[in-house]
Amino acid sequence: MPAIDTITSAAADDDYRSSHVASGDTYDARLADSPFDNYMAAWEQRLLPGLIRRFYPDGIDRYLDFACGTGRITQQIAPLAKHSTAVDISPGMLEQARAKCPDTRFLVADLTQDSIDIGQFDLASAFRFFGNAQDELREGALGAIVRRLAPGGHLLINSHRNPRAFYAVFEKMTGGTAMAGMDLTLPKLRGLLERHGLEIVALRPIGAWMYRTRIMLTTQPDAPRALRNEALFSSPLFGPIAPDALIVARKR
Repeated sequence: MPAIDTITSAAADDDYRSSHVASGDTYDARLADSPFDNYMAAWEQRLLPGLIRRFYPDGIDRYLDFACGTGRITQQIAPLAKHSTAVDISPGMLEQARAKCPDTRFLVADLTQDSIDIGQFDLASAFRFFGNAQDELREGALGAIVRRLAPGGHLLINSHRNPRAFYAVFEKMTGGTAMAGMDLTLPKLRGLLERHGLEIVALRPIGAWMYRTRIMLTTQPDAPRALRNEALFSSPLFGPIAPDALIVARKR
């Protein structure tokens, strides 16, 4: 069973880096308590295999999960890869992740601050990260990931805090506060990726049809209404108004 290698101590910065360092034992439970987090996770799980097969029909050679947390995404993608590595700055998170992914190599490391040599990867993922991080950390993280992507490799992310999502705009118009702290619009994210030599090659919206917070909190992911509307609103054209989206970007 691969061990958890400690490359560096967790960053002490008072920013998103350190927000989940001590949350390994409670993180999964907190997500499970959020109806829309559950909805996003269920649809991500439903869509990820087909999206990966589209770009890697013969499987992935080397896969990196950046800021892997408790291994929610690692668990889904690692079985499709010959070699998988996952990195996070939280030892507690990685203890949870290793239990889910015993064949993955886990590293306690901050790739934004350490120039460790872990090789290059054909596919990297980073989920629930860029929407939460501040601009400086976004730039640093993306630079660290791209340096470890092989030429022509792909980055797979989700964008789950879109202030232009239909429901967020509606909330603001009616006096709500759903947009508080949300700033990563799709154009801003596209610009961030392009600055680091990445081009979006696939985008799959999730929840673009949800125009009220109440709908997000009560709709089950496998409900007939959800199945019908996710199919109707699956075009990348709905990305700018979606509260979540799966995005694949290719390194030029």
